[in-house]
Amino acid sequence: MGRRAARDSCPRWCVADHGAEDEFGEVRHRSAIRSVPAVSRDRAGPKAIDLLLEVHSSERDATVWLYLGDGEDQRLEVTLDSAGRIAAALAAAVSSAAG
Repeated sequence: MGRRAARDSCPRWCVADHGAEDEFGEVRHRSAIRSVPAVSRDRAGPKAIDLLLEVHSSERDATVWLYLGDGEDQRLEVTLDSAGRIAAALAAAVSSAAG
């Protein structure tokens, strides 16, 4: 698929440079990466991290995924429907804990 055809089939959130980023003829759509400063805890204790969020999909698979991770060791990829349920549960947990 050519660069123009890929751009014409892009979802509205896609910011990919298909000419430079697509490999082996596979068109991969991706959103802008959002960085969220956070504090994480591991065995060594709390540490400051940047969590990265990116929405992505490919032409071969219509499923839209949300990546959440630190770009290295921690990662979670879930469907958009799952991300919505997780976001609602997180909001409820934070609201409950905040009093």
